[in-house]
Amino acid sequence: MEKEPTGVVGGTSNMLIQSQYVDNSKSEQEFFAIVSDMRNIPALLPEQAINVNADEDNLSFTVQGMGSIALRVSQRITYSLVQLVPVGKVPFPFVLSIKIAGLGNNCRVMFEIDAELNPLMAMMAKRPLQNLVDMMAEKTVTL
Repeated sequence: MEKEPTGVVGGTSNMLIQSQYVDNSKSEQEFFAIVSDMRNIPALLPEQAINVNADEDNLSFTVQGMGSIALRVSQRITYSLVQLVPVGKVPFPFVLSIKIAGLGNNCRVMFEIDAELNPLMAMMAKRPLQNLVDMMAEKTVTL
């Protein structure tokens, strides 16, 4: 009788990293209009992001000491979701989601990264990715 596999050594699995929901004084319609245009996203990036280029659907930047990344909008669900995926070579596949929930005249916002990582990359990337989504969420308060 064969044993059931208990895991794949060196395999990858998805890691979901989420910020807390933060309140924003804009309505979900106003906020969606802002974050669905990638030209507004540089305001949410860390200070280490340089050489930032953006148009309505694409965003690229360099993180000092880490390399360059290019993202494109893969999905927009009116007033509730904007998803970005990497373009070109990246260390691991991921989806960055900006989730928006209406609260009357205001909204709540959450950032989420769904990354496909091997166990070693997961250990190394978890804290920086958590810090990134938390920082981006906090910066939405001033948008």
